[in-house]
Amino acid sequence: MSYLLYALVSAVGGLLVGLIGTGMSLVVLPSLVLIFSGLLEGHDTVRLAAGTTMAAMAAGAIAGALAQNRAGHVDFRLFRWMLLPYVVGAMVGPWISRFLPTRFLSAYVAVIITVIAVRMLLANREISLPQRNYPDHRIEMTFVLAGIAMLSSIAGIASGIFAIPYLVARFSLPVRTIIGTSTAAAALYSTVGALGYVSAGWSAPNLPDNAVGFVYLPAFLIMAVVATLFTPLGVRLASYINERVLRRVFALFLL
Repeated sequence: MSYLLYALVSAVGGLLVGLIGTGMSLVVLPSLVLIFSGLLEGHDTVRLAAGTTMAAMAAGAIAGALAQNRAGHVDFRLFRWMLLPYVVGAMVGPWISRFLPTRFLSAYVAVIITVIAVRMLLANREISLPQRNYPDHRIEMTFVLAGIAMLSSIAGIASGIFAIPYLVARFSLPVRTIIGTSTAAAALYSTVGALGYVSAGWSAPNLPDNAVGFVYLPAFLIMAVVATLFTPLGVRLASYINERVLRRVFALFLL
């Protein structure tokens, strides 16, 4: 039964990554917390859920990045500038998570997901902030994206859930280009984040069988395969689905 649940949540998450450039972690993470609380009772289920989510997200983001590149939605200069802050933030976050009390980490994940959901419900697609060319603001972008990557990786969620709205609001780039480039950068972010959870949990006590650090392999392998299949499908479906309606339904699900 748990294998079917892994496949289902990964399929939904993969579709979301293709459709709106983010969202897989916000389906997978709370689902894994619930599944692991019964399946792996007595183990560090929140950190295992975060690490496994990050690893599965890497597979979906890689597939999504390739699909976005084929569709011509990746700005490679912006992609290169996103790499360093994403690598630093994604590596530091899991180690911070390792030393946080479990109750605090659970509350942190819950608060982050709730804030994202409320923000999605209240968001207006019309942007009133002044538009700027991003090459003129590289220092600002570096620090903001590094902070986003670190705070997101502590919870095991996708960086794009914060990075995409920031880039859309601050810089004069097409939304589809921002989504495509963010998805490509997220492939590296989630890969580094997954390695961070492996290293942070390598010597952790009380890990279940078939876990490598804070990554639970049975769930990861199933979700990686399914996400790789469904993320490109989401990219193809993006032009046929009302993005605003999708975001509102997704926000209600998160709450």
